[in-house]
Amino acid sequence: MLTGPRGQAAGPSRELRVLLATIPMQGHTAPALPVAAELVARGHEVRWITGAHLHDAVARTGAEHLAVEAAPDYESTDWIEALPGRRRPGPRRLAQDFEHLFVRCVPGWVADLEAHLAQAPADVVLVDLGLLEAARALHERGGPPFAVFGVSPLMLRDADTAPYGLGLQPARGPLGRLRNRALDLLVWRGLMRPATQALRQERVGLGLPPRAPGASPGDVSPFLHLQSGVPSLDYPRRRLPASVHHVGHLAPPGGSAPTPPWWEDVAAARAAGRRVVVVTQGTVATDPEDLLLPAVRGLSGLGHLVVVATGRRDVTTLPLDSVPDDVRVGGFLPMGELLPLADVAVTNGGYGGVQTALAAGVPLVVAGRTEEKPEVAARVAWSGTGIDLRTQRPSPAQLRAAVTRLVQESHFRERAGVLAAEYAALDAPSRCVDLLEQLVAGTPARPREG
Repeated sequence: MLTGPRGQAAGPSRELRVLLATIPMQGHTAPALPVAAELVARGHEVRWITGAHLHDAVARTGAEHLAVEAAPDYESTDWIEALPGRRRPGPRRLAQDFEHLFVRCVPGWVADLEAHLAQAPADVVLVDLGLLEAARALHERGGPPFAVFGVSPLMLRDADTAPYGLGLQPARGPLGRLRNRALDLLVWRGLMRPATQALRQERVGLGLPPRAPGASPGDVSPFLHLQSGVPSLDYPRRRLPASVHHVGHLAPPGGSAPTPPWWEDVAAARAAGRRVVVVTQGTVATDPEDLLLPAVRGLSGLGHLVVVATGRRDVTTLPLDSVPDDVRVGGFLPMGELLPLADVAVTNGGYGGVQTALAAGVPLVVAGRTEEKPEVAARVAWSGTGIDLRTQRPSPAQLRAAVTRLVQESHFRERAGVLAAEYAALDAPSRCVDLLEQLVAGTPARPREG
């Protein structure tokens, strides 16, 4: 492969053919947008399988949108909320979601990927983390190497960390590793047993061995794993796979959300010396009783400007008799432009939103226990960039105390500033495409044998 100044990649010797696939949800698709745009800008061919409602977003990157046919095409997760035996927020719900969102759909995604590969070959298949097992099965059935971009904190089973989903920070030393091994057995032989059994069933149905050699469910790609984030937001590990690269913040392109009518009030508050506190629950778990309403009740009247994002374009208000004068409410707000103007961010722990805040040097209060959010919250606390309230529905008093602490104790903002510098040093889309070009130009590492 040609190299440019300082050993940087100067581009591949030929155009790459990339088949991209993402779970048709905002948190899984948005991080791929800048990567697809960078691939196209460098002259590579990108065909992208994802939901019909995302056609326009895909088209704006220059990629070719391909329809989802055999796999489920859902715009929201309402269907999983209605499942019989739906668990309460916590590790059991994470295990349930893993099975239904990412395991039971493997055959459908393999069918879609193989159908499109039959129409036109690809040098590499690029998927979000939710489709890792589908991409692995595709490769075992004769498909090309696969790269994965991690849209949530790194999910690796090792003795250095507690099992994913518990939201536990690392415990140091031999006793800590003993704790981690014991918890690993408890989780993977208990909580995650239905998901692992489901994966075995789906693999056998595809004509594959029940278990891939050397792999664990939710592992990393043995070829290339593009981990969203920076090392300082992740836990230290003694044996990080060579295929894993932290690439920075895969932020969606700007301009995807309009500015609200009250946008100038934010700049005016800052000019007047007032603190700006941004409150968001992301786009999936949007019940305002969880975080938005407790935040309004706890933070209004403190002299701050409280900016609340409902996470839905069609919902631009809150179910209150009246909104306090020091609160502004919007739907799907332009977080890339808003968070750099904030002093504190209050969030339920969506990984993309947390990274947007930290890339802007903004400390966080995190309150979320669904999906991967306990893991995100634990890493925020571990990195010293914020406070993990370890609850799904904090009280107004808890939020008031946490925000006051972040405002008064400068070390949180200082640590957020350290991570902001780390993010600024990484051009995530460029880094991802450099690594993809190197993967295709070189000899991909084969999956390690168990």
